[in-house]
Amino acid sequence: MIALYIIGGLIALILIVAAAVGTGWSYEKSITIQSPLDKVWKNVNTLGALNRWNPWVARDPQILLKYSGVDGTPGASFSWDSELKNVGAGSQTIINVVPQSLLASRISFFRSVKGTGDAYIKIKEEGGSATATWGIVGSTLYPMNIIKIFGVIEKNMNKDFGEGLNKLKELCEN
Repeated sequence: MIALYIIGGLIALILIVAAAVGTGWSYEKSITIQSPLDKVWKNVNTLGALNRWNPWVARDPQILLKYSGVDGTPGASFSWDSELKNVGAGSQTIINVVPQSLLASRISFFRSVKGTGDAYIKIKEEGGSATATWGIVGSTLYPMNIIKIFGVIEKNMNKDFGEGLNKLKELCEN
């Protein structure tokens, strides 16, 4: 009987902690690129350009991509479908463009994890170079949001965003 109370107490504690940490999260990473702003913008201003350095698209040579709308403008989108678990399926739609400065989009994940997030690429000129900042704002369903306290989101995003931004830097500097 005591074991049931202990197990019940642990479950209640986990649910209380998950409620306290909230479901929302955000992640952002920047890189300095030794290229003019125009060259960096050409590599971030459309979904097609983004997918040249997108680390998830690069993981699956068999990925199915489908584009619709006028790429680089609000409303344009692409969808992907991959059998790889860490790529899955979803879509990304441009929601805002500020020339030479911002490409914002909404990402919907259908598989292997379901959810939505708002992503962005911001660029700004700093002397003869440019800084690119890649970010996302999302949420994790309760009670799975407990993973936030273990840094799982940051660890995964840091690796993937770092890989993507380094590829962007390589494309822009060559």
